[in-house]
Amino acid sequence: MSRFDLKTPCKNCPFRTDEAAIRFYNGERAAEISESAYRNGFPCHLSAENLEDDDEGEGGGFVFGENTQHCAGAIIMFLHDGWGGSWPGIGNDDALAERLALQMNMEAPVFENEEDFIAASARPSPTSEEATTKPSHSHAVRDPSEIEA
Repeated sequence: MSRFDLKTPCKNCPFRTDEAAIRFYNGERAAEISESAYRNGFPCHLSAENLEDDDEGEGGGFVFGENTQHCAGAIIMFLHDGWGGSWPGIGNDDALAERLALQMNMEAPVFENEEDFIAASARPSPTSEEATTKPSHSHAVRDPSEIEA
């Protein structure tokens, strides 16, 4: 379970818009990070546990531990995205989303939405340009006439 005590993103937070932020090697990786953050939450790398890669170089990365803080940059980006309410990465907890909206430094230099976050790392791939520019989920409220029955 993650903690939600942070108010502003750390210096190297990948969700920051300034030069100190970590950038990913391409838009597809940034889209994977964004999707994972939306679905599962995103541990702040300063408090997360670091898993070692296996023999094939797979499986490493940061994971939530007992006292891991949730990434403030990811929270701020999802709050900025403007769709309102909670999301799976915070357990679809509307009360928590409201508390975080009041707690977070919404003036921090963080991307306004996932598309901008992904675009900051995007280098068009010859196989899938679309995958590098859009998250796989959508927060937009759709017109009921656009929804197939």
